Amino acid sequence: MRLLSTLLWAVILLTVPILKADEIELPEIGDHSGVALSPEQERSIGQAFMRRLRNSVTIIEDPEVATYVQSLGYRLVANSDNPGQGFTFFVIQDSTINAFAAPGGYIGIHSGLIENSQTESELAAVLAHEIAHITQRHLARAFEQRRRLSLPMTAAIVAAIIMGTQSPDAGLAGLAAAQAGAAQLQINFTRSNEKEADRVGMQTLVRAGFDPFAMPAFFERLHQVSRYYGTRPPEFLSTHPVTSNRIADAMGRAETLNPHPVKDHLQFHLVRAKLQVLASDNHEQTVRQFREALETGRYRNEAATRYGYALALVATGDSSEARRQILQLLKKDGDNLAYRLALARVEAAAGRFETAFKVYKEAQALYPDDYAVVINYAHALLQGHRPQAARDLLRRQIQSGVDTGQIYHLMAQAEGDAGNRAEAHRWLAEYHYYNGQTNMAIKHLQLASKAASNDFYERSKIEARLRQLQMEIKAEEDS
Repeated sequence: MRLLSTLLWAVILLTVPILKADEIELPEIGDHSGVALSPEQERSIGQAFMRRLRNSVTIIEDPEVATYVQSLGYRLVANSDNPGQGFTFFVIQDSTINAFAAPGGYIGIHSGLIENSQTESELAAVLAHEIAHITQRHLARAFEQRRRLSLPMTAAIVAAIIMGTQSPDAGLAGLAAAQAGAAQLQINFTRSNEKEADRVGMQTLVRAGFDPFAMPAFFERLHQVSRYYGTRPPEFLSTHPVTSNRIADAMGRAETLNPHPVKDHLQFHLVRAKLQVLASDNHEQTVRQFREALETGRYRNEAATRYGYALALVATGDSSEARRQILQLLKKDGDNLAYRLALARVEAAAGRFETAFKVYKEAQALYPDDYAVVINYAHALLQGHRPQAARDLLRRQIQSGVDTGQIYHLMAQAEGDAGNRAEAHRWLAEYHYYNGQTNMAIKHLQLASKAASNDFYERSKIEARLRQLQMEIKAEEDS
């Protein structure tokens, strides 16, 4: 699978009337005759785009992976030209090497990019580049309001423009790209915008304490590898063309910055190891790969290799050996959160829930309200038949302003296990809406309303949300 499956393109084509290239009416970059999108409009378009995306690709919901990329991303954002801009970083399950920026500060990263980055600075270099596309408003500057397109249509066009070159071998993708036509040439992958994103991104990279030479090094490696791909180069090269001049420019800028030696954070290596396990469709083979790496010393980071080995062992059901490996890691680094969570997961997998709960409580004391702790703890509580405790834990996370599809799904399970049918359906509705399945969300809200028939206040709240989603569906149909 490339970044977008054929399914997403089907969604785009079903929801967007066939447009000729000259009907999209995007202005020339730098043309200020039209009114640019406001940050609020950008965010709304981005949110609608994300709902489409979640409905068509596999986004990795693992809380430790999500927490890491968000942390790395915001370290860069804090050192960007617009540190107040809101961003959301997420990882798509896809072995190809790519990343992209969407309106509203949404940065998508392929799991293959993380797995193939040799250093944390290389990964940070790509993120800094994508952040620059947002802070320099390359996407917003490409849209004009004079057509006053509806939000659903605009989101679909954004999807076609951003992803138009991602799947050259897919007929529907090609058709969607053709609809975008000349607009694609004016969006954030023009040469001038790429050059600006490189320059601004490198400044951000250095301010954040990363190695600026990582950017030309990454470009050079992709450039060299591309000769072996024939007509199908790495995805990053399709949307971010790398030339010898571009590599030379990046190298020249890096040489003027006098960087200090940079050491990778351990979490970078741990996340790479975890992604290897998550992406595996043969866990026994993954176990062998990690074990052989440990035995031969062929690894980039021993602790991360042992950590990946333990996670792969859990996936095969070997909790005993997994526990031994994790305890070995904890002996050297007892406060490491990833190791503590792995130990708790091992204990829960072995049915030792009370021991797992104890580990989670200790982790909570060290890292209060940490997203990864809360999600993993809630999972274990539900496995151990403690739905009320899981619900209370998740509610505190929601009250702190964190709302993800995973939280919605866990809340639905907790309420259902506790016997609260109306609330279970209400949270399932939010989960489906979050994932772009508005019609399914409406069905669950209707079921929630029936289940809450004796509670006037609860039913009124549910029906208000139901009307809101029905209005969205109608607006999309009318667009």
